[in-house]
Amino acid sequence: MGRYLLAASPIPGHVTPMLALAADLRRRGHKVRLLTGPAFREPAEAQGIPCSVLPPDAAVARAERPRGRKSSWLRRWRTGRCELRSSFLDPIAGQFRALTAELERTDFDAVFVDVMFTGAIPLLLAGKPRPAVLACGVVPLMLSSADTAPFGMGWQPRSDRDYTAMNRFVRQVLFRGEQRRLDATLRELGLGTAPSYLLDWPILADRLLQFTIPGFEYPRGDLPASVVFTGPIPIDDPENARRPSWWSELSGAKTIVHLTQGTWDNTDFDQLIRPTLTALSRHTDLVVVACTGGSRSALGPIPANAYVTDSLPYTQLLPRVAVMITNGGYGGVQQALRHGVPLIVAGDTADKPEIAARVAYTGAGIDLGTARPRPAAVAVAVDRVLETDEFRIASAGLAREMMKVSAFEVISDVLIELGSGHAREDVPVSRNGESW
Repeated sequence: MGRYLLAASPIPGHVTPMLALAADLRRRGHKVRLLTGPAFREPAEAQGIPCSVLPPDAAVARAERPRGRKSSWLRRWRTGRCELRSSFLDPIAGQFRALTAELERTDFDAVFVDVMFTGAIPLLLAGKPRPAVLACGVVPLMLSSADTAPFGMGWQPRSDRDYTAMNRFVRQVLFRGEQRRLDATLRELGLGTAPSYLLDWPILADRLLQFTIPGFEYPRGDLPASVVFTGPIPIDDPENARRPSWWSELSGAKTIVHLTQGTWDNTDFDQLIRPTLTALSRHTDLVVVACTGGSRSALGPIPANAYVTDSLPYTQLLPRVAVMITNGGYGGVQQALRHGVPLIVAGDTADKPEIAARVAYTGAGIDLGTARPRPAAVAVAVDRVLETDEFRIASAGLAREMMKVSAFEVISDVLIELGSGHAREDVPVSRNGESW
């Protein structure tokens, strides 16, 4: 029996797969503890998983979004700079202190952290005895590569191009200030400068567990040996998951379109949900199932062919969906592809341009290239996906690849390989007697 700490940035799309992993480790007889934001304590403990709460200075703030409909590399750079500061740099010290407190309280065999949980960087650089650290790829691979454009640009790679110089320019010029800020934070913690670019920090970990399949990533000739593709983390529907009162109405629907703006970037429905409802309102042969992700924003009039709810059990919905329209949340896209559902993606913040680009690169869907598509553009994209077979064939191919791998089994094997898959009998479970 092992003892594992799972630290997750307090964002729904990051906590959900980490919590699912924690639940699986617990089912295997291991002791687990989650470290994340206060909003997720109750859901964790409802599954029997003890949860420690991050302090306020370890929180992740929403970055301000530059206005405008069109997406460009300049706009993405400005957005990316804000996001690096608010999501990766500002929380480092607070996260590190919380992480250190947990490690001082209990002897863990390994620590899992999502790749945005940069409080792990000082832990990895401190040069002190520590448990194995496994970074978890809840977003597309961020690592710099000669074979891919810098992360965040949303550019599909060209096989005849070397991106080394472009990556160097991004690190040393465009994000030089952010790298210096990282170094300053590490010095304040009594450490030296960072040995790697901020977004490359997962290469410092013992393993980088990428929660997808190789088929959903770009080919890289310089992929570090520490990267392990686990396949998507299965997300089980809660036992108390309720179907809405209109669920039975879907049984007679020939074509179901699922629409979502995710659970994070969902405060402005004018971005995707309203344009899509407008675009498909005249398609009486379609049924649109929209999820608001718990947003409190007002949606306005709902067309006759649409149903709206906060969330739905995906394992029951996705097998019936013909196409999913999304702003590109990594977890939702992975779940759709597990069921062979082709995608239409409209997102331009955080990792969403990268996810959209990968969807288009694999042929599994369409990248609309903006977070604010016009209704006409959405309608054209839906017609393309429904009237041709190429997207469904590609998404079905990815689904078959995903079916060949079990994420939890892969992770279990990695823990055994690292010597962390069993309990150490020579150390106490807790140093201060506190129960799990």
